Amino acid sequence: MSETTPFPERVDRLIDAWFRWVQRHAIPVLVLAVAAAVGCAVYTVRNVRINTDTADMLSPDLPWRQTQIHYQKEFPQYSDTIVVVIDGATVDEARDGATRLAQALAGRNDLFIEVYYPQGSEFFRRNGLLYLDEAELQDLSDNLARVQPFLARLKADPTVRGLAGLLTEALTEPDAPEIDLDFALRRIAATLQALAEGRHARMSWEELIDGKNATEDDKRAILVTRPKLDFGSMLPGGPAIRAIRDTAASLGLTAGQGVRVRLTGGAALAYDELRSVSLGAQLASIGSLLMVALVMVFGLRSGWLVFATLAALILGLLFTAFFATVAIGELNLISVAFAVMYIGLGADYAIYLCLRYKEMSAGDPDHRDALARAARHVGGSLGLCTLTTSIGFFAFIPTSYRGVAELGIISGAGMFISLFVTLVILPALLSLRRPSQRRIPGLRAPAVLQTLLAAPLHHNRVVVLLAAVLAVLAVLLVRHARFDYNPLDLQDPKAESVVAYKSLLAGNGQSPWTIVALAKDANEARAMKSRLLDLGSVDSVRTVEDYVPQDQDAKLAMVSDLALTLGPDLGDPAAGAQPAPTSEATLQALRALRTALGAASSRSRDELGAQLDAFIGDLERSDTAERVRRIDAARLALLGSLPGRLAALSASLNPGPVTLASLPEALRARWVGGDGQYRVEVVPKENLGDVRAMRGFVNEVRRELPHATGSPIIYLEAGTAVIKAFTQAFIYALVAITVLLWVSMKRRVDVILVLTPLLLAALYTGAATVLIGMPFNFANIIALPLLLGMGVDNGIHMVHRFRTAPPEDGLMLNTSTATAIGLSAMTNASGFGNLAISPHAGTASMGVILTIGIIITLACTMLVLPSLMSLLYRSSRA
Repeated sequence: MSETTPFPERVDRLIDAWFRWVQRHAIPVLVLAVAAAVGCAVYTVRNVRINTDTADMLSPDLPWRQTQIHYQKEFPQYSDTIVVVIDGATVDEARDGATRLAQALAGRNDLFIEVYYPQGSEFFRRNGLLYLDEAELQDLSDNLARVQPFLARLKADPTVRGLAGLLTEALTEPDAPEIDLDFALRRIAATLQALAEGRHARMSWEELIDGKNATEDDKRAILVTRPKLDFGSMLPGGPAIRAIRDTAASLGLTAGQGVRVRLTGGAALAYDELRSVSLGAQLASIGSLLMVALVMVFGLRSGWLVFATLAALILGLLFTAFFATVAIGELNLISVAFAVMYIGLGADYAIYLCLRYKEMSAGDPDHRDALARAARHVGGSLGLCTLTTSIGFFAFIPTSYRGVAELGIISGAGMFISLFVTLVILPALLSLRRPSQRRIPGLRAPAVLQTLLAAPLHHNRVVVLLAAVLAVLAVLLVRHARFDYNPLDLQDPKAESVVAYKSLLAGNGQSPWTIVALAKDANEARAMKSRLLDLGSVDSVRTVEDYVPQDQDAKLAMVSDLALTLGPDLGDPAAGAQPAPTSEATLQALRALRTALGAASSRSRDELGAQLDAFIGDLERSDTAERVRRIDAARLALLGSLPGRLAALSASLNPGPVTLASLPEALRARWVGGDGQYRVEVVPKENLGDVRAMRGFVNEVRRELPHATGSPIIYLEAGTAVIKAFTQAFIYALVAITVLLWVSMKRRVDVILVLTPLLLAALYTGAATVLIGMPFNFANIIALPLLLGMGVDNGIHMVHRFRTAPPEDGLMLNTSTATAIGLSAMTNASGFGNLAISPHAGTASMGVILTIGIIITLACTMLVLPSLMSLLYRSSRA
């Protein structure tokens, strides 16, 4: 009766037979592989799509996502917007610039669904005064009554001569109207100084009319656009963003003209993020390929082996991209990084095979036979490593983190593709010629390094004890690891959209991070508002009823009286206009003003007097043409914004009663949904850039409104979902790898040998994030499950070599297997380390943590694992 052949031996024979077949048919195999790769590349380029909608990163079945989707369906006006933040040197320039830009963009129906700037609408221009409280309106009325004679005179003569004459009269006439001359004189002096220094100069008549200094928030105008986005393109918001910037530039809304236009909001943030991610991925892919090539040149010391490995790597990358296109159909913001991961990991298998092949071919005249024996030696462990590494990726599939789940599918399948390439295409290439026999550099060399590498053999107990002590310290540190819920921290901190968004978060009452809830009717909305206003973290609560002014009868009467005081022709520039004065007449008026200023001394008089002396001197030294130019520049700087302010003031003097029914449809639709639901918006009191403030705000509001949504809730819930997905993936990967090792390894102690350094490395890596002050975030949290899948390969190879071909001197670190593990770690670190240079902060942090984790895993494999094996070997011998 014949003895049954053991399964492992049958596998070895099968691998040996396969390799010999590939060697005999090397040319047909290579031709077929290249043809297939070309076909895959053509198909991928023609059919792959990029889904840049970040909302699809998490499963839509999550309860909070359901609430968010329902809200976005009711109020699409707040989704995927480009918020244009216009900061002016003065209030006048900000508002005028926003109005002009909104009017220009409103005609671009090809790019925008909506351009919303309510302050520039006819409704608010007419009824704006009704939104002041009675005390504010009374103060404004009193101030306008005082300056009315001056405004009337300036309307008739809006020139430098007219302004100088008015100031002279105010300074010399005892019965001149009472106004705050110091305030006006300081403003005029500052404007003339800026003009003399060649800086942008424009005096704010809004401040002069209001009689008070404007805050930075007052000098900011915000308009909201809804662009038409194509999520099938890499940069969906690109055309709309370029149109806004080009239009602003054509209108003169530039920093040189005293106006700064910045773009932020969901679509603009996504645009900048995608640009930084794309640039980072391109740089990392190119850098990874170059660094991996350099590492292989150093490690393999054979141009032929390096060429064969890189060729196989590129072919495998094309096959993996084809799989992604066929299986998923699109790449998302995270899965687009599969190329970097494949380059880093795909080279590993080839390195193990090439190093073992070179080691065996050195003493074998038949290099093909050496290749077959090398393949038989490493084939089984490569297959097992493929399973364990793919488990690290596939572990994300059952989670709700769809963005990473798709990356897991692509990269996990890529590991099997890499195995196929290593066992089929690479042997066909290698069989064509013998590799160079230059010595493979071992891990010997420097005496200090040699002593360190010998430590696992001679000082194994010390190494194990030290590892245990470090593990205890790491446990204490890991307790302080934290998660960064703020998605802004993932992006390039220098990006315009990020800087502008953070300035809005810090602004008074302008925070875009608000919580919203839907009420079934007006009564429920009022009840919600009443409860929410009692919360300590809430600054204000808004509903559509806030746009119906209170005490309208009294305010309408006050505005009517003000209209009589200011007269009906205030906003008509042609009414009572005088002919333009000559330059000599203007010069005479300025001299008279200078004389009037010198009649008494005060800080404001002295400041303006000094500026007038310089301005008058320049005029007197200029020829006629230059004098006219200088006077016209001064007129534009001092009086350029006056006509617009007078027109706006005149338009506001004829308001009418405001009711819910009379609100503009564009405004009402932003607060009352199509099915009659009322939108309730809750504004935080603190800057939610602090996660503690965000969590406190969310917890307080959700106790009152459990079904609320909004950015703060979404970010916290998304973070919680991602942490849960990470925990699930780590447990799934650990359990699956343990079961796989348990089934595939003959000795159960080998499972412990493989897992111990792996778990230590994961623990040390978590502690390292605390030491370097790098929190986990939406991007880098995938690092630990991936390290689990990648790091287990090192242990498998080391234990496999220990069981099948242990070194005679007992120094495992002087074997080709250890060299391969070191080179593998170098290639992985080279691949993932290039992610650290990405301008996208989230991608960069992922590169940093993966690189640290790879180095720590290598150290545990090279020091802790050999020490454990040495202890086991001595125990067995004893």
